[in-house]
Amino acid sequence: MRVNVKRFASIMLILAMSGSMLAGCGKEKKNETKEASTQTTDDKIGGEITVAFMSAPENFDPDHPQSDWVVTAVTNHVYEGLFEFNATDEAVPHLAESYEIIDDGKTYDIKLRKGVKFSDGDEMKAEDVKASMERWFKVNAAGVSIADSLKGIEIVNDYEILVKFDKIYAPFISIIASPVSCQKMIVKKKEIIDKFGEDVITEHIGTGPYVFDDIVQGQKVVLKRNENYCPAEGELSGLAGERIAYLDKVTIEFAPEESVRVAGLQSGLYAFADEISTDRYAELEQFKGISPVACNFGTIGVVAFNCGGKYFNNKALRQAVAYSLDVEELAVAQIGDKKFWSVEDGSWFKKGSIWYDEKAGDSIYNAHDLEKAKALVEESGYNGETVTILGTKSDLFMNNGALVLQNQLEKVGIKAELNLVDKATFGEYREAGKWDILLSRWSDMNPDPQVFGPWTGTNGWVTKWDDEDSKKMDEIFARMISELDYDKRYEIVKEFYNKFWEDVPYIKTFNDKRLYGISDKLNGYQGYGQPYFWNVWMSK
Repeated sequence: MRVNVKRFASIMLILAMSGSMLAGCGKEKKNETKEASTQTTDDKIGGEITVAFMSAPENFDPDHPQSDWVVTAVTNHVYEGLFEFNATDEAVPHLAESYEIIDDGKTYDIKLRKGVKFSDGDEMKAEDVKASMERWFKVNAAGVSIADSLKGIEIVNDYEILVKFDKIYAPFISIIASPVSCQKMIVKKKEIIDKFGEDVITEHIGTGPYVFDDIVQGQKVVLKRNENYCPAEGELSGLAGERIAYLDKVTIEFAPEESVRVAGLQSGLYAFADEISTDRYAELEQFKGISPVACNFGTIGVVAFNCGGKYFNNKALRQAVAYSLDVEELAVAQIGDKKFWSVEDGSWFKKGSIWYDEKAGDSIYNAHDLEKAKALVEESGYNGETVTILGTKSDLFMNNGALVLQNQLEKVGIKAELNLVDKATFGEYREAGKWDILLSRWSDMNPDPQVFGPWTGTNGWVTKWDDEDSKKMDEIFARMISELDYDKRYEIVKEFYNKFWEDVPYIKTFNDKRLYGISDKLNGYQGYGQPYFWNVWMSK
């Protein structure tokens, strides 16, 4: 199966995305569930909060190719998926009731929950799901990437659909439930899809616990409780389970300046603020009524190569960089305090994931073997030419890392220069291949190993990797796509890890944690994936 690499990769490149990931995200000063045993539902209902997000999206259409992580963070309150990820990274039924794989693995028979209502009071039915999924396959980057193998979507009855493929696509449920920004297949009303088609949707009718009350583009959105909400059953776990809109209203303000977000926390204007620099942890601890939120999951630091360029099309030179890296030094420069980053192994999935491989990257990940690196530089035929590290002027994560990387490369004989440009130029240069190395940041909340297909295979992501080695990687992913048996698929995933660390089209450096600030009056916050504010309430 071929994937539409450019469309998928444009969404999957996530700079400073996804905020705090997971169930291990907790307050440092107090137990966030201390009132849970003494307060009834009636006690929790009511109140308003204002929260601050760093960036403002261009639109609130989760399918749109130009959407980013904040779109998902906001619209998770308004829309829901057929399946949602729980805190152990399993895709479980949400708007769906159940599913079955039939027709030798090529058809997904999905049964829907009955009685689910949209915010306007109309019941969600199969025609809405079919229209939503067809649009997802046409517009959403994840959907577009697998649309070539879609045979069709059939309605069996008002509460059952069949999704048919020409061939097996093993990770389908994981992909349509993906917690990664702008991948999830969310359900919209058919009449809204009929009205907007593939254009950006600006009228929002979803099944979520909140509805849009007001949108001031670039400044704020106001969410109010959906009085027609029909929650799923089960204990809240990750994005799955029962969602309860305790709060009457949630106002999300977009405040790009960190100083504004921090001042808002200190003054009591904001009950929550995202993307706080880790070096302000101690400062937040001193604010009365405010706790820092350090989360165990966040993003993965990446050093990427232009594998189609004139220097790093050479595998030996890429390996030389891998051996030269001191990833802990990079982590200190890019993140800071060690409590906010970890260096463990070369697995793209963390411990606890069913796709974790403790042996991934053995002998090369964080080896920091300068003599080995120098030998590989000589083997590569590199003759001292200047390679370019591309970055954006405003991104300290990139810039601080680029300075350290430049110094580390020079220690093994690779001459590097920094090219720091504005954000728009960065995007143009990246797509055009006018770079040799760049630093990036990817979510470590991945729905399935298959998402690395369009990142790592031939012409993957923006690395322009296209040689015999990349074609071997393509073959690994092709087998991974068609294997439904978990144990067998896991063995193929380990092949992927081995091939990746042999060819290093890019390099994993470290995992980081995110820092938020939160009011001590805000209870029940879990913070799986992007921040969400259902099942949270304010102390009276």
